[in-house]
This record gives sequence, structure tokens and C-alpha cells, in this order.
Amino acid sequence: MTLFFLSRLLLAGVVLGFSLIAASAAPAHVLIRVPAGQPMPVELTPLLSSWRKAGNVAGLLLLTQGRSEKSERTAKFESLAVLEFSSEQAYLTWQHDLAPRLPAGLIVRRADILAQNQAQNIDHTRAIFVVNTYAPKVPPARFNEFVQGYVKPLYEVMFGTKHLIGYAAYLERGEPGQADAINVLEYRDAASFSAITVIKTNLRDQVAAAVPTYNQFDKIKDTLRVDGFGTTATYSPIP
Repeated sequence: MTLFFLSRLLLAGVVLGFSLIAASAAPAHVLIRVPAGQPMPVELTPLLSSWRKAGNVAGLLLLTQGRSEKSERTAKFESLAVLEFSSEQAYLTWQHDLAPRLPAGLIVRRADILAQNQAQNIDHTRAIFVVNTYAPKVPPARFNEFVQGYVKPLYEVMFGTKHLIGYAAYLERGEPGQADAINVLEYRDAASFSAITVIKTNLRDQVAAAVPTYNQFDKIKDTLRVDGFGTTATYSPIP
């Protein structure tokens, strides 16, 4: 083996090593849903609280009292908990040691976060949370292209109004048809939610004029996912 090829091989190994380290150090996420129509288990909130206090999770969001945005439809969940772990190892430890303590009947899935933005120093208790649930029809890589080229540009424009103060687009791990895409939107308050509703068409026009991929994906979006609808939910502080 020549020195040139040996150096290339070593460089490739270093790059791969750094990639693996970065991947293992990146935050990991789990979504826990109480199905619609089922009461939230009484032991769930204390369990989540114990994990937060012990540092088993790095971040935790609990939304309860899921209600469909449209009266003719049913909500997609009763409660939704979003768990963030500081690293892959932290997630694996939780999965092995703590996840078995979860009550039966929950939907528990690993998820990747495809897009996110969050304002700082906000009062979550005044916020209006809307969770949109979609069923992807395409593999994760293609769905991620859709999120980057269509969903994220729209959410960023909405975020720029300061009415939307946070969003996160999650894709559950699994084959198409067996995993959901779940977008969590946080509006500053009821007035901001109403304001966005009024100007949303104009915001879409702004994005369409500025982002070529938005128009491209808008024409084929129904081939990429089954359109979902919103479930509003109440922010529940974890003691």
C-alpha cells in the first residue's frame, strides 16, 4: 500500500470517527402518546418528574387534554410527552433501565428532529400548542427533503412574526405507514394564534415568492404524506 493511499485511509478513518462521535453526542428524542379517548395514567406525570429531577432526561415537554381543532374530527392523542436526551448513550440507558417502567397502553417511539426553532424567555403557560400529525408515504430521506424545502421555510416565516414562538418537526423512526410525522407548534397566546390564522395565506404567498422549493413541494405534497390536522393541547408543567 502506498503512502498516499495509506494517508487517505487514515483520513477516512478519522472522518468516520468524528462522525460517529458527533452522532453519539447529538441529542436523542422520544415521543410518548396517550391515545385519544384514553385517560392519562396517573403514574405518568410523577414518573416523568422523577426522570427530570434525576437528570435522566435533558428536556421534557408534556401536553395534555388533546382536543381536535375541528369538531367533526377526533383528536390524535389525549397527551403527548416529548423527551430529549443529551446523547445517544443517555437514550440507550433510559431505554434499557427506565422505559420498562412506563405504564401499558402508551405509544412510545424514537423520533428524529428535522427542523426546530424556539424563542427564549417565554411563558409556556400562556401559550397555545397545536400538534399536527401526518403519515409519511415516502422514506425518511425524501420526507426530510420535503420538511427542509416546504415545512421549515413556512414555519420560519411564521416564527418571524413573533406570533409563533416555537416549533419542532419530528419524524418517528419506522417504515412508511408505521410511523408518524409530528409537528409541535407553540403560539405566544390566544391572540397570536388568532393573528396567525388571519395572515397565514399572506405568509404562504411570501414563502412561495422567496423559496422555489416551496412551490415545487406544494404541487406534490399529497404524494409525500397523508395530510393531518391539528390537535390543540394544554401545556402541563412538570414538578
